[in-house]
Amino acid sequence: MRSTRLLVSIVAAVTTLGVWAPAAAASHNADEHSSNAVRLENIPRSSEFRWGDPALGQSFQSDLAFTGNYAIAGNYNGFRIIDISNPRNPDVVRDVWCPGPQNDVSVWGDAIVLSVDDVLTSSSCTATRAVPQTLETGWEGLRVFSLSQVLADTPDPDGFTRLEPVAAVYTACGSHTHTGVPDGNRVLVYVASYSLRSGPDCGPRDDPSDTHNPVHMKISIAEVFPSNPAASRFLKTSPIDMPLWTDLVGVPGFNALGGCHDIQVYVQKKLAAAACASVGQLWDISDPANPRTLDPLWEVDESDVDFYHSAAFTWDARVVIFGDESDDGDCSSAHGKIWFHSRASGATLGSFQIPRPQAAGDYCSAHMFHVLNTGHGYRLVAAWYSGGLTVVNFTNPSRAREVAFYDPFLAGDTEGLWSAYAYNGFVYSNGLFRGFDSYFVAPARAEGKKLTSFNPQTQ
Repeated sequence: MRSTRLLVSIVAAVTTLGVWAPAAAASHNADEHSSNAVRLENIPRSSEFRWGDPALGQSFQSDLAFTGNYAIAGNYNGFRIIDISNPRNPDVVRDVWCPGPQNDVSVWGDAIVLSVDDVLTSSSCTATRAVPQTLETGWEGLRVFSLSQVLADTPDPDGFTRLEPVAAVYTACGSHTHTGVPDGNRVLVYVASYSLRSGPDCGPRDDPSDTHNPVHMKISIAEVFPSNPAASRFLKTSPIDMPLWTDLVGVPGFNALGGCHDIQVYVQKKLAAAACASVGQLWDISDPANPRTLDPLWEVDESDVDFYHSAAFTWDARVVIFGDESDDGDCSSAHGKIWFHSRASGATLGSFQIPRPQAAGDYCSAHMFHVLNTGHGYRLVAAWYSGGLTVVNFTNPSRAREVAFYDPFLAGDTEGLWSAYAYNGFVYSNGLFRGFDSYFVAPARAEGKKLTSFNPQTQ
């Protein structure tokens, strides 16, 4: 929700195993890390542009997706295409200027999909923030770019690539995050959005002729074609049922929240885990165009969870994981953890908090994560805001433990990492202020299958 938010032993070990060994010089910094984790390279964020009101932050970096040798790194100014063929020397090949929070990103064939959850004057990359945000002609939703077109375009002298999306899909309450469900020659995109802030079709209205639900209570579904991204279009909405999240009611500018923040799908198992602010739900998506969002298989509501933010499945779908994004802590309390549940019943199997409380004023909380497909045992990689990245062994969910971590240092940065994922043997992170990093983390090499693409919200 936060949208306004030793080396010698490693070298010896991986050399003995006959695998790639990182350069020792990469660890000479003020970072904190376990002995089995090394940061390889950092690419700072590309600009300090402040989106809209300066209080909303300075060019936050957001989510990541991967295709071939490219990482697609979202940020509030647009997105970057980063060549990661050499993880020790990643290189920005395109820096696309198209402002709009959060610009969470996925990539499907030739289609790059970005989420925009702020009302703009239009879908164009030259649009400005709409004032007021309830502007009837305003736009928010999904922007879709052609990967091949972006790579073929020539950057401007300032280094930015400026071109328009090939398609734009308006969705009520915008798109905070999105999740792709491959379905034949198309990808059905589940758009997670909510009514926390008002928009043209979002939040309460004084107009009695306005018929939209002021607390939203739905997801939107769009259709994206990986071979023809320009044909992307709105398909339908699907209603949801959940208790309203009201923690910020009474704070000027905020409404009761009805909607989901993040949805994880396991396509082969025909399941979706929906993190819906006040609860976590498991949905049947046997018919992916008509997910059973009103009839969850089960619902969980842990008393220590402040905000159901993110979700994932284990590789065998026996465990469903939800992350709690909490404003309450420095990682020394019961809040801000990840929680493990039985997929069969929803029963709580355990929870995990990093064992490294952060400094006063730091923002420490579980955020984005995914589970490694090891074929044996359970491990996940997670971004923990100011706690950095962590690798967690939860083969026994009641005794989950951290087996590696890397907490990169940047002076004045109290936010840390937005996202961190393993891809083809290495770990990559996008830090809100620090930008993009590549890492060698020994336990994250357990996933043996080499991937041709990876969208973390699609299992």
